Amino acid sequence: MNDSMLILASAALVSHLLVQAQPSSRLRLQVCGLAGALSIALGASGGQVLEQLIVAPWQLQDLRLFLLLPWQALLAWGVPKVLRRLRPQWPTSGLALPLLGNALLLGLTLQVTAEDTSMLATLRWGALAGVGFWLALVLFDDLQQRSQQAEVPAALRGLPITLIGAGVMALAFCGFNGLFIQ
Repeated sequence: MNDSMLILASAALVSHLLVQAQPSSRLRLQVCGLAGALSIALGASGGQVLEQLIVAPWQLQDLRLFLLLPWQALLAWGVPKVLRRLRPQWPTSGLALPLLGNALLLGLTLQVTAEDTSMLATLRWGALAGVGFWLALVLFDDLQQRSQQAEVPAALRGLPITLIGAGVMALAFCGFNGLFIQ
């Protein structure tokens, strides 16, 4: 439940920042989803490396957050730059701010480093969370488009209806909880 709510709330806020900043196109949304998935997978793996090389040997557990925030900022700046170099026609301008506000990256990295999981498991968690974030971002874009066509009260337009949708999706994902227990 905690992981799905973190993914949905992060996707809702990033979607709100992305949609309100510029007119959203499907390609821009997919590029943001890809950039988010890459930054989550790389961020969780890099956070695990920071934990093993710096935090654990020097007993800096209280300063873990101050090491992870610059790592997250570096990824928010670097992933769009790399995507721009690989595919110049992709709309990557203005992606650093939504990626920087991605709470999922920081939350997942803190969770993985606290549990002391293996590097392969961390990479798997990061990749799956990134794909889940991408899917949630697409779902929130669909919710945004549907709420523009429907008669939604003025007080609920924008971020409030998006957060209500995040709550409903979290309840739906709770139904999957315990489905795959061995």
